[in-house]
Formats: sequence, structure tokens, C-alpha cells
Amino acid sequence: MINDRFSNLSRYYDSVPYLEEICDELCGKDLSSLEVGTYYTAKSHIKYMVQSYETRSDKKAEAHKAFADLQLVVSGREKFGVAVKSELPESFSEEDDIGFYDYALESSIILSPGDAVIVFPYEPHTPGCTFREPEMVRKIVVKIPFSL
Repeated sequence: MINDRFSNLSRYYDSVPYLEEICDELCGKDLSSLEVGTYYTAKSHIKYMVQSYETRSDKKAEAHKAFADLQLVVSGREKFGVAVKSELPESFSEEDDIGFYDYALESSIILSPGDAVIVFPYEPHTPGCTFREPEMVRKIVVKIPFSL
């Protein structure tokens, strides 16, 4: 996992495929004015989603196999559960590249506007959790193709 400011992600260009292209694409946009929905980068057609939701305390941990997640908070704050690498859950769906765990993660970080986190395949994470009180969060989630 990488946790840093979006403005610092150039530090990781050599470690994360497509990251430079993704950052170039997103830096050229007013992220607060993008409509909620699904978009694709111009060059490699990397999928990214603009999401808006209220944080919750009942979220389940999830993991992916084929994609890393870049999650960039545009507004609001959320608690983001994290864990070390583990096996994929039995409920894993190859078609949707997601599986959910039946337990809560014990460690977490707080994400605020401008914060970015990259979660690699097989890393359990719980996005969208309530920090102190439920609040509205606007976020960009990028699905980065990643093979281990």
C-alpha cells in the first residue's frame, strides 16, 4: 500500500504501472466539478470512477486480484481500513475482481482532501468508513491493471 498526497504520486511512477498517465490525466481536470460516473484515460483507457457517498460504519473489507486501486479523496474525510497481504476471500468473484471478508480490519488511516492511497492486489482494505460522524465524501477511484 502507498499512502501519500496526490501531489506527491510522481515519486511512485517507476513502481506503479500507468501511474504517470493517470496523474497527467487527472491533474488536467477540475476534480470537484466532474460528474459522478465512469471515465477512461485517453491513452490506455484506464477506468476511473467519480464517486459521492456518505461514509458508513458497517463496511466489509475487500480485496482485488487483477487491479490495484488508486483512491483519491476530493472532499470530505473517511476512515480507510488496511491490512497486510493475505489470501483472497472464498467469496472472490473473478468476473468482478472483488471479494469481501467477514471481519473488520484492525488498522486504519484517515483520508482527507488531497490524500491518495494505492492498494495493491491481495491487500485487504475497507474504504468509505465513518471517521467521527458520517459525512459526504467525493472520491476518484482508479482501477489500475496490475499483474503480480
